[in-house]
Amino acid sequence: MKKLLTPLITVILTIFCFSSIEAQIPIGYDLDLHLLNWIKSNVSQSTHLPLSFYIPPQAKKQIYQQMDSSGQINGAIERTITKEGLDIYDGAVYQIVLTMAGGSQDLQQAFVPLDYYWRGSIGKLGSDIRSGYPINLFVYDTKHPEAVSSDNNSFGRRGFIFRIIDANGEFLVNDPKDGSKTMAGFPQEDRLHWVDWKPVAGENAWVVMASMQLYYKKYCDPSKDTCNYDTNSVEIRLSEELARAAMMLQSQCGGIRMAPLGTYMALSKKDKRNFTNNNWWYEHISTENNISWYAALRMLYQITGKTEYKQAMDGIEKYMHFVWDTKERIFQQGAYEINGQWVISREHFALDVQTWGLDCFGPQKLDAWFGQGASFHMWQAAKKHAGFFDAQDQITGVGFTDEHDRISVEWTAGAIIALEGLGEYYMKTNPVWGQEASNDKMTMRRSMEKLRYKISDTQEAYSYSSRRGWVPFGWNSHDPRVMSMASTGWMIFVDAGVNPFWFIH
Repeated sequence: MKKLLTPLITVILTIFCFSSIEAQIPIGYDLDLHLLNWIKSNVSQSTHLPLSFYIPPQAKKQIYQQMDSSGQINGAIERTITKEGLDIYDGAVYQIVLTMAGGSQDLQQAFVPLDYYWRGSIGKLGSDIRSGYPINLFVYDTKHPEAVSSDNNSFGRRGFIFRIIDANGEFLVNDPKDGSKTMAGFPQEDRLHWVDWKPVAGENAWVVMASMQLYYKKYCDPSKDTCNYDTNSVEIRLSEELARAAMMLQSQCGGIRMAPLGTYMALSKKDKRNFTNNNWWYEHISTENNISWYAALRMLYQITGKTEYKQAMDGIEKYMHFVWDTKERIFQQGAYEINGQWVISREHFALDVQTWGLDCFGPQKLDAWFGQGASFHMWQAAKKHAGFFDAQDQITGVGFTDEHDRISVEWTAGAIIALEGLGEYYMKTNPVWGQEASNDKMTMRRSMEKLRYKISDTQEAYSYSSRRGWVPFGWNSHDPRVMSMASTGWMIFVDAGVNPFWFIH
C-alpha cells in the first residue's frame, strides 16, 4: 500500500472559525466491525483500489448467467464491471467510511484512490482514467476546447475521472462467466476490453466530497476552532481541479451538465429530440448530479473561502428552483437542452433526487424555498411513487423510480438519513409529521436486515437490491446475492448517524 504523500509546502491559515463551517460532528462512532471488515477487504489485490461489488463463489455461475438477459455483449460488459469494476462514487463511499474509522492505516487506505486519480494512471490502463482535450476529444468549454487538458502532466487543468474504471488496472479483460477472451461484435474489436469511458459529473462530485472529508479529518481541529489550509495537499488540489472542470459545464439555467461534449451515448431510436451520440450527455442535466456538486462546492467554499464556489452554488440553487414541481412537490429528475433552451425532463420519477435533496439542503432550507411543509410533502410523494410496503401498510424500503416491488438498500439508507433530519425538524412545528417521519425511518431500518448477508465469521455486507431488474436511468439492479460497497457503506452512515453531504469528524 502506498504511503501518504508528504506535502512540500504547507500554508496554514486559521481564518475559519468552526462556527462558520457547517459540519456534522457525531461523537464516538459505533462502527459495525463485521461491515467494516468487509469494506476494507473488498479491494483489488493488485492495486488496493476498492471493488464496487462482491458475489459469493457459490452464486457466481447463476448470477453471471442472469446477466445475459440483456444480451450477450451487454452481459459480458456487466459481468466484467461486477467482477472487477470500481464506480468512483462507490469508491468515495468507501473512502468516507475509512475516514470515519480514522486510524492511521484507515486514512492511508482512504487516500489510495486519490493517489491514482491525481497521477491519472492505473496499471495497464496507463493514463486512461482522466478526460480532456485533444487526445480523447472531451470538450468542457466549446469556445475554448483546450481549456481542459488530456495531458496528465497538466496538473490543475485536467478533466473528470471516468465514472467506472477497472480496479485491477487492466484494459484487456476476460468474460467472468467462462473466461472467454473474444466475442463477435464486441465494441471496437472482438477482443474483450474495458469499454466504459464516461466522465460523468455526479460521480466526480463524490470524489471531491470524499477528498474533502479526508482533508477535514487530517487538517482540521474542531476543538481549537482551527482548520489548516494546505494548498499543496492532493486532497485540495484534486478537488479544485475537478471543481474547475465542473464549473465550466455550468449552464445558463444554473445546472451543471452531466458530462463534457464527446461523451458517447448509444441512443434509442425512440428518442426524437435531435441528439447525436456524442452530445446527449452534454445537453442533459441531472438533478442528482447537481445535488452532489452543491455539497462538494459547499465543502470547498467552507475550507478555501473562494467566492467562485459560492457563485457556483448560487447557480445550482437557481437550477433547483427551475426543476421544482410546485404541483407534485417534488424535484424533477433533470433537464435537457433543445435549440439553446432548457426543458425540464419529466420522463421518470427519481427517488434519490428527493431524499438526497433532503440530505443535502435540509428540510429547513427546502421549506424556506418552497413553503412550510414542502419537505414533508416531498417525502409523501416519494413514498407514493417508490415505497415498498408490508402487509400492515408500513413502508419497509424504497425503490429507484415508480415501483413498489423492489428495494434499493443504498437509496433506502439515503431516505433513512433524510427522515432523521425530517423528524427532528417537524417535531418542533408539527409533531404528527415528525412522528410519522420517525416511524418510517424505524420500519425501513429494521427491514434492511433482510438484505444483510454473512460473508464469513468476521465479515458481513448488504445487498445492492432485492431483485434483478432494469432501472430506467441506465443500469440493472442486481440479484440480492450481489453485495454492494455503496449499500454497505450507506448502512454504516445510517447506524453512525452520519450524513455524508456535510462535513463529519
